[in-house]
This record gives sequence, C-alpha cells and structure tokens, in this order.
Amino acid sequence: MKHIDYLYFNIYDYFHRLSSYRQNFNARIQAVYLFSLGLGGWLLLLQTSYLHFIKHNRFSSRGESAIFAFSIYMLTAAMSNYIFIIKHRDLKILDKYEEIADQNPRRRRHFVISLSILIIPYLILLASAVIFPRYR
Repeated sequence: MKHIDYLYFNIYDYFHRLSSYRQNFNARIQAVYLFSLGLGGWLLLLQTSYLHFIKHNRFSSRGESAIFAFSIYMLTAAMSNYIFIIKHRDLKILDKYEEIADQNPRRRRHFVISLSILIIPYLILLASAVIFPRYR
C-alpha cells in the first residue's frame, strides 16, 4: 500500500502545485480521477490478458467491450472517489509525504515515473491490438 500511496501522492502533489497557479481547478478531483483512469487501465489489461491467453476468447462485439470498459471506469472512479475524497485518505497521504517531497530534488522524475505507471497499461493494450489483431 505504501507504493500506491506514494504514486497517488506524486500525482496529487503535481495538481496541488499546479492549482496554486490556476485557481479554478480542484487538485483533489483531478488527482483522483487520473488515478482511477490508470487503475481502470490496469484492470482492463488484466481482463484482456485473461481473456486472450487463458480463455482464448474475446468479446463478441465492440459495443459489448465498450460497455464493459465503461463500467470498469465508472466502478474505479466511484471507488476512488469514496476512498480518497469521502474518507479523506488523500489528505492523510498528503500529510504523510509532504515533508519528504519538499526536500526531494527528484520530485519531477518521481512524477514522470508515476504518470508512466498509469499510462503503461494503455500502451500495452495498444501494442496487443496491433500484434494480435481481431480480424486477420
């Protein structure tokens, strides 16, 4: 859980610092939904890997897969909103890592690593769509 907390903190810290320049966006909401989008990507990657390599099957239509992906995104967004915003876990994470981040000279690199962890499942899904096309 420590690594996930630090990953979330890096994203939250970036939006928190960005919101000091732009007063019209809420850093908590942006961080939660970016985090939930990355979490949804990892869940879709696991589901795709399971269907392709274990079941040797795919969804029967694009609409069915789109509805499944939409439901995964809504589920992760609702779950992340509940955990981080309603239960105020994000504020606890911010208090925990804020002192460390102010003294960390590699803060930007940690943010890029955190962002890449959230983007990796989409790159893998894109590569698998090219390598294993649905229709040959």
